[in-house]
Amino acid sequence: MSQGLSLSTRLTIAIVALVVATAGTVGYLSYRNIAAIAVPRALVRLDAHAQSVAVDLANIVKNARADVKGFRDVIGLEEIIALSRDPSLARSGGLTPAQWRARIARRFAAELEAKQHYAQFRIVGIADGGRELIRVDRRSGDGKVRIVADADLQQKADRGYFKQAAAAPDRSIIVSPIELNQENGAIELPPQPVVRISSPIFAPDGQLFGLLIVNIDLRPAFATLKARAAPDTTIYVVNERGDYLAHPDSEREFGFEFGTPFRVQDDFPAAARALAEGDPHPGLIEHRGGKRYGLAMASLRLGDGPPVSVVEVIPEDKIIALALKALRDSSLLGGTIAVLGAMLLGFILARTLTRQLTQMTAAVSGFADGKPLVVPLNAGGEIGVLARAFQNMAREVDEKNAAIRREKDIFEGIMSAMAEAVLLIDADGIIVYANRANQELLGPIATDGTTWRELYDIYLPDGTTLLPRQQWPSARCLRGEQVDGFELVYRRRDSGKTVHVMGSAHPIRGAEGARAGVVVVYRDVTATKEIERQLHQSQKLDAIGQLTGGVAHDFNNTLTVITGTAEILFESLADRPNLQQIAKMIDDAAGRGAELTKHLLAFARRQPLQPRNVDVNTLVLNTAQLLRPTLGEQIEIESMLGNDAEPAHIDPSQLSTALLNLAVNARDAMPNGGKLTLETGNVVLDETYAHANPEVTPGPYVMIAVSDSGTGISAAILDKVFEPFFTTKDVGKGTGLGLSMVYGFVKQSNGHIKIYSEEGYGTTIKLYLPRASADAEELAPTAPIKGGSETVLVVEDDAMVRNFVVTQLRSLGYKTLTAANGAETLAQIDAGATFDLLFTDVIMPGLNGRQLAEAVKQRRPATKVLYTSGYTENAIVHHGRLDPGVLLLPKPYRKSELARLIRAALNSGIAPADDIHIGLSGRVSS
Repeated sequence: MSQGLSLSTRLTIAIVALVVATAGTVGYLSYRNIAAIAVPRALVRLDAHAQSVAVDLANIVKNARADVKGFRDVIGLEEIIALSRDPSLARSGGLTPAQWRARIARRFAAELEAKQHYAQFRIVGIADGGRELIRVDRRSGDGKVRIVADADLQQKADRGYFKQAAAAPDRSIIVSPIELNQENGAIELPPQPVVRISSPIFAPDGQLFGLLIVNIDLRPAFATLKARAAPDTTIYVVNERGDYLAHPDSEREFGFEFGTPFRVQDDFPAAARALAEGDPHPGLIEHRGGKRYGLAMASLRLGDGPPVSVVEVIPEDKIIALALKALRDSSLLGGTIAVLGAMLLGFILARTLTRQLTQMTAAVSGFADGKPLVVPLNAGGEIGVLARAFQNMAREVDEKNAAIRREKDIFEGIMSAMAEAVLLIDADGIIVYANRANQELLGPIATDGTTWRELYDIYLPDGTTLLPRQQWPSARCLRGEQVDGFELVYRRRDSGKTVHVMGSAHPIRGAEGARAGVVVVYRDVTATKEIERQLHQSQKLDAIGQLTGGVAHDFNNTLTVITGTAEILFESLADRPNLQQIAKMIDDAAGRGAELTKHLLAFARRQPLQPRNVDVNTLVLNTAQLLRPTLGEQIEIESMLGNDAEPAHIDPSQLSTALLNLAVNARDAMPNGGKLTLETGNVVLDETYAHANPEVTPGPYVMIAVSDSGTGISAAILDKVFEPFFTTKDVGKGTGLGLSMVYGFVKQSNGHIKIYSEEGYGTTIKLYLPRASADAEELAPTAPIKGGSETVLVVEDDAMVRNFVVTQLRSLGYKTLTAANGAETLAQIDAGATFDLLFTDVIMPGLNGRQLAEAVKQRRPATKVLYTSGYTENAIVHHGRLDPGVLLLPKPYRKSELARLIRAALNSGIAPADDIHIGLSGRVSS
């Protein structure tokens, strides 16, 4: 039958068949392109967005956990615990429990003002049915921060979260499920979703005192994540049971609290499996109404509390609707035009358009292979119409592909804007994507193979233990594991750059659940770890200071007797020079012991300072003159003094001693000679500097820098140079107390010290001293030494020291009474003993010296008091300074110093305490 058909008919049939086949091919390829690219990429974007929302939600609780750790050590909490055990402590001059609670409440109120997502701070005591001790919250009406009055505080012992936290071990932190807040047993209106972060508070004896509880208001967070939903996209938050915690319809939120639960698995049955597996992956699932949705789920635990999930969905038809509609319309239109043209003009085309038909066939075939569509647009008749129809279809396909590329650009824009570093690794271990934060943090990474593994060494958090490659987070995820909260140290081999990071690594699964690769997200915590290291070092030095201060106290008692006895022997052996020389050797040895305890007390920050306003330029110049013969001619001394350097409020004698110690250390670091530079000036340590050095209070300081051109200090031991007894000098050439004394003195003076050193280039130590509020001043002259005939009541728990003091006082003409402790002293006074001066040790069993003096003055208000101690603690010295009106004779002391201070105390009122010379033995060198 085909033989009877004319050429035009056969050509028409062929053209029609070709046009139909071509239109079908183009439509099929376009559909495959859209279906294969648009849906998976939309799901990837959906999953990335859900993960981002989940991370933001988790960070709120993570930051609050960190705050709770800090609030457990809030100033005043230990005092409230102590006063609850012994209320009599408040009568010794300290704050009352109510005053301490008010101070802590004000601190909590400031935190609420600064952090809008905090809804409530509470400290709940165990006693009295779990009654609240402190409560700071926001008023339900206007959101204003308020400190709740004592009368409105409630009992919470019957609450579940109270019982859970009360049973927890010390230093633990409990995170509650997300639930609606209740007040007086009823849900607060309007409903307020909260997370409670609780931590038990233990007394020093290990007994549970109470709980610290912080409520986080999640309404702002839920409102933000709803607002972040893209067009046609819906975001939910559900708990581990699938109950809606956040839903576009507020009536479906927290239904379980009201007895009518609404759950995500009721709307999306397939979501139940994702919740149960705990490792959800994005995919297409059916709604209970039969409609298909793209769903992504990001599950997490809020601060190690109960799990929650962020669910984000988008209708499948919304993903490809526009692309399919445009493809369908263009295909039908182009195909119809082409078929009609072929049927009407087939015969004419048989003789005239064979060449154009061949050209059209080749163009369509090439387009199917991805080549540009080149058709005879200028041809006449149906061939021209057909060519233009194909051109229109090709243009529409290009537009759809451009839209897909734009979506890709949006995804890359999101990744580039993220502060966290992101790596995408395929199933073969090849990096397919690394965002800008990753490139900036660890340097360029090639994405064309697996050689990137050779660029790095990965260590455990200690920075020295190498992590085997098979234990890398990416390697573990490729085996199917999910790695959350890893902490590692990356070191790049080519540049040596080291970065401390924390992050997570999750497997990426395809639409059918097969592992398709790994996503690794991490952030740089190098600076945070450095601050933690500095805090640890500061705490270690404080602990050593406590120990050394206690040792110095007992040693000073012994030195007091040795020093005084040596003086007596020396005077009594004037006619026996040989024995007198032995007595002098004992006296010199005691002087060296006193110097040792002085250094120990300086490091321990327990020496009583006598600060005044000092012209640092004058002091540095005077010190430089003293240093020239001490350091030797091989050391060049240069002074660079700031013309506008302001006075410092500092103890001048201690500062001179500190500069001398630094200069001697610098000399030892320059055995072949060198240059010592002394520099002064005004500086301001700002908030940024204080953030990097947590012990620093921001503000203005006077700076003194001591620099040498010596051998320098290695980085390995730089953190240890301020520790007592640490020295790099040979045996017998250094005590290791010089720099520790300087450190303790500066810290006790409310200053700051910083050391900079590099091996082979020298060392610079900068002292930042508190600025004075007025001009520099001079000390009043020392009063002459006198004896007397008055009666002195000596209170000393060390019998050896007590006997020595009595002997010395009697040799000065004074009459004496003695007591070994506070109770014995008060018994003598109540029995009617009379005396002119109370001379008491500060640190004693039972009542300390300050408490004893106050008890005596309650009986005899006009009593005059002189204190003595080798370790003052905080009884009469606060913030490194003697309390106003207090006289102190530091141990060890000589007879001349005892006579001068006894006379000054008996003549009290002649000169203020700050103008009375108080010091150690004149033979003790600084």
